[in-house]
Amino acid sequence: MDAVLAGPSTNSRPSFRSISDHYWDKHGSGGKRFKSDSSPGSRSTTSVSSMTALTLSTDMSPVKEEKKLSDYDQALYLLENNPPEQRLDFYLPYSRYLKLEECWSKIKSARNISEDQKYPYLAYNSCAEYVTVVTVPRDLHEVAAWELGIEIINGARKYLTSQGANASVASRIVQAGSTTTVGSFGNYANSKKKADGTIKYKRPGAKHEVMIAVEVGYCEHYAALCRDKDAWIDGKHVKVCILVCLDESPRFRNPGTRHENVGDVIGECEEMVRAVTESVERDTSLCYYGHIEYQGHKWVGNLTEAFIEVWRAKKRHPTRYQLIQNSWCSNRLPKTIGLKLRDFIPDEDWEAANIVDGNISFDGNLYVHNLRISMETTAEERYEEYISS
Repeated sequence: MDAVLAGPSTNSRPSFRSISDHYWDKHGSGGKRFKSDSSPGSRSTTSVSSMTALTLSTDMSPVKEEKKLSDYDQALYLLENNPPEQRLDFYLPYSRYLKLEECWSKIKSARNISEDQKYPYLAYNSCAEYVTVVTVPRDLHEVAAWELGIEIINGARKYLTSQGANASVASRIVQAGSTTTVGSFGNYANSKKKADGTIKYKRPGAKHEVMIAVEVGYCEHYAALCRDKDAWIDGKHVKVCILVCLDESPRFRNPGTRHENVGDVIGECEEMVRAVTESVERDTSLCYYGHIEYQGHKWVGNLTEAFIEVWRAKKRHPTRYQLIQNSWCSNRLPKTIGLKLRDFIPDEDWEAANIVDGNISFDGNLYVHNLRISMETTAEERYEEYISS
């Protein structure tokens, strides 16, 4: 049976929320007619705890069907099934985290899941004693991290060229994408962390060192993103941690009513892409980042807000750069986000580099343009998964 995971809690504890509910009408006609209705009243409220095939933790008593799953078992469910676009944060003592990690290792071994597979990933903040599980994201999340890294690297290389610096310095500054690190300083010694993006410095004859970490998430996870930031700055001693916060409203949910089977999935997706591209081109010319709708359903909500925060060690407050507000692009997009060349190079290597420090450029216009394109791709990803599953 299909199921919907429990909705957000109203208390202060972190909660788990599904944003992908599936309902299928199994007709034999193979027709191409699509019906959708996003009305909240049409959604099922079946709890995930009613799923008999759910794998429960090996060190806990089985959860009764009428009871809500514990955070621990929700984490195992996410790790084993990897439903898209989920993040779960919850308090867990280190001894219990080790058991959760052991269960996840057994699942990966049984399913031949490669260690190189990015998602889902399991992280632990040993200072705050918080577990984080993140499942496979959509293009909007990935582009927000990757394109930011590209813009940062390009800015650093342009600056080095303008200063006539030795090409070897530029070659040592690399974008590493998501990086898993284990072990840190002080209370973070037992932490395991993966950033959405990193900028590293390749030290000759030594391990590459993370200089800048990038974390991307929705505004509703802002407190969790700040814990991630603390883990990088206080635990790994990176020079800068950059948070990219997005607010999609309303948050996506699959249609709440059934649709007939789609006989030609490829053709239907191509038709959807053409319609979406036309609407996106109209909105982009107006600098408007509104929802993307097709067949009466919103496959991406309004991007009501997007901002970048740049955090540094020993500074209590970040510098914030607003990109989008109320679904409209800012009329003063940043041309720099306060990064300097020295942020890319370890202090002990800085003098040897023999370069004058200076501001690194950032193309805010190009960045928000890429965010808009990623909204389009995200809508296509969600729609294709819905009609082909």
